[in-house]
Amino acid sequence: MYGKDQWIGREVEGRYSDMMTFFVRDIGDGIGVDDLSQYPHYYFTIEYMKKSLLDNDKYLPAIREILDTTNNVVTLEASNATFDALPPDLFNRCHIIYRINDGAVQKLKETDTLSIDAGWYRVHQITKCNMMEINPDNYKFDYE
Repeated sequence: MYGKDQWIGREVEGRYSDMMTFFVRDIGDGIGVDDLSQYPHYYFTIEYMKKSLLDNDKYLPAIREILDTTNNVVTLEASNATFDALPPDLFNRCHIIYRINDGAVQKLKETDTLSIDAGWYRVHQITKCNMMEINPDNYKFDYE
């Protein structure tokens, strides 16, 4: 939800789709929840993770508190700018959505294949018709 540092809504991306989720773009004065077990899923946006690169001591303890005190799912957004900086404990304990920004994917036909080269003879592929497709209309149920 644009313009908000924290908000509530149903997750529409990835394997935790349809879970009630507390989204965090900035920490402000802390996570705006009295009881961390209130939401089954916490989602820390790419903006949050980029800020954590500049100040680990401010941004990462909130994630660890959720992981240490609840059995809730935590998703972290990552990109090529943030992925390598993820601490090993968060990498191992959190669900990661890795974002790749490439407008050509929209131009592929449903029967075409997206191939991601991860190294020599290490390729991950998926046909476009088997991907989740999220559009702005999917976010209409987010609220404060």
